[in-house]
Amino acid sequence: MKKINLFSGIAVLCLFLGMSFSSCTTTPDPNAGKTDPSTIATADLVAYFPFNGNGNDSITGMTPATSGNVTYATARRKAGFQGNNVGYFLYNLPTTSKLRTLQAFTVAMWLNEPQIPNETAAVPMILQITNDDDLFWGNLSLSQDRMGTAAAPVDSLNLKAVFHSQTAVWQNQFINFPTPAIKAAKWTHIIYEYDNVTSTFNVFVNGAKVPFPAGTTNRYADAKPATGVQPPFGNMVFNKPSKLILGGGWATKIIQTPAATDAWMGWFNGSMDELRIYDRALTAAEAQALYAAEVTQLN
Repeated sequence: MKKINLFSGIAVLCLFLGMSFSSCTTTPDPNAGKTDPSTIATADLVAYFPFNGNGNDSITGMTPATSGNVTYATARRKAGFQGNNVGYFLYNLPTTSKLRTLQAFTVAMWLNEPQIPNETAAVPMILQITNDDDLFWGNLSLSQDRMGTAAAPVDSLNLKAVFHSQTAVWQNQFINFPTPAIKAAKWTHIIYEYDNVTSTFNVFVNGAKVPFPAGTTNRYADAKPATGVQPPFGNMVFNKPSKLILGGGWATKIIQTPAATDAWMGWFNGSMDELRIYDRALTAAEAQALYAAEVTQLN
């Protein structure tokens, strides 16, 4: 009986010492449970702007050529771009930039934008790849439209995408995508994309695909002929894409001479963070995975 008690005591002592040693030497991994969003569709990620105190593109090293009154604030992941009147980044796109030759795209970001409350309020531009022959809409843009539709009630946003193909009859595709899923003045993860293979436009909000009617989803290059089928939009073909503008006003207010002074052209007064641009449309699974990875990185 004494031998049993002796060995039991030794076992308990060893267990205690082992636990003490382990607790003193094991440091919790600060990255445990986190997923780097840049590991999603890495090969197709052509630009990434984390906005952590600067406007640099982490993929190519591109830096702003000029900027307005840019400020930063705590956002989704560290700092983020805080919009204000005359706050913007302007980039001169290198001749080798993949942003010049996008045939399809995905734009993903965290967005926190106040509502445009009425028909007289100014309309802000959020991002734009310019077209030297059309500084108004450019080759690819995202703006915020006014409210007042049943599809975008008073507590949500009405966003507008425009993208271009120089070879199409309907060169500019204009798509308003109001949805109650994108709440005003609240951080929301938004993915909007054009798939050149299927000629479809899709939006994902917080990882979930937003249903839209065919008139929004399916994109065409021209009207339906008298006989045959309506031609799909196919590849985007940009025209003279020389600059990228982020978080600012319209290109006509920033680079046009003389600058436009139209009262309805507003400045981006919201916040954005973790802006990513891909050169293809992400799949639904990739969009969900990107959002899930983003969530692991929140402040």
